[in-house]
Amino acid sequence: MTAIINWSMRKKGNIPKKPVLFIACEGTSTEFNYFTSWAETDIALETFQRVDVYPDENEDRPKTTPYQLYEIAKEVLDTGIADFAWIVFDKDNHPRLPATFAGAAAANIKIAFSSRSFEEWVLLHFQKNSTPFNATGCDNAPYCGTAGTPNCTPTNCLTGHIRRQNFIPAYSKQTTFDLFGEINGNTDIALVNTAWLRAQVGASVNVAQPALHLLNPYTDVDQLIHQLTQNELLIEWGNANTNVTLSRWIVNAELNNAEILVRVSHNQPNAQLLNGAFTSGLMTTDDVLNETACTVIGSQYLANNNGSDAQILRTGDTIEYRLQTNNQPYFLFKNDNVRVYITL
Repeated sequence: MTAIINWSMRKKGNIPKKPVLFIACEGTSTEFNYFTSWAETDIALETFQRVDVYPDENEDRPKTTPYQLYEIAKEVLDTGIADFAWIVFDKDNHPRLPATFAGAAAANIKIAFSSRSFEEWVLLHFQKNSTPFNATGCDNAPYCGTAGTPNCTPTNCLTGHIRRQNFIPAYSKQTTFDLFGEINGNTDIALVNTAWLRAQVGASVNVAQPALHLLNPYTDVDQLIHQLTQNELLIEWGNANTNVTLSRWIVNAELNNAEILVRVSHNQPNAQLLNGAFTSGLMTTDDVLNETACTVIGSQYLANNNGSDAQILRTGDTIEYRLQTNNQPYFLFKNDNVRVYITL
């Protein structure tokens, strides 16, 4: 009897008060254990009646290719076993990847995809790194990145890099390794760094994306974490003196001598308040998210054709703020659920 039939039997006669989330994983140890730990957190259980992670302990011969995961998730949705479904897999030269992406999109199945592998998501808990890796791990024992085998052979691998940098010195893909316990404290950093990585490779989730299975590196596991935690933040990255658009805000920031010049406009239907709450969201930050509010030195309108003033910013108009620097590497525009980071 398969795990899916078991889930269906458990649901008979039971109308859930909360939605059910289904996650099907290619990895039967690292990814499965990680998302099983997430499924048991208070924040996930506050939102979902339950979170089912496939393959569970009842599955003797799990189907774990991406297309098989898509078929399993589609059956789960079609039969009403779950309300939301995700499939989690890596690049790994799998066949039928384009068909998997197309089928999942048509069936309203979300994909958490990583390239080279899931360890890209792990690494981003500790470091902004856009280096392509062509291997997840080395086959040699002892593990690369340890005292016995300091270097990878023949190709630098993700797990070796994670160990060599002392991010997780004892990192292992064994089923007994508690990955969730090792990295969960850095989840907020990973959410920001993952958006940074996608900006580096031209694959932001906020715009039309290229063919993801051709990218290396890439990950959007953070989008699944957003659903698990009901985190509604929208995050985007950009470079200095370049317009960054997110949720109808357009933000541009650059260093100018000892000041930061920030230009803000929007194309929202309603005028936006320029009050203390707004200016307190003009900040700088660093790699561990130490956010510091900027002191406003002055402001002026660069474009004002629609009647904006000191209290409101109307659509299409552009206001520029001169801010005191805080000697941090990134500017942060923070407004409601919008987070725009700009490398200064």
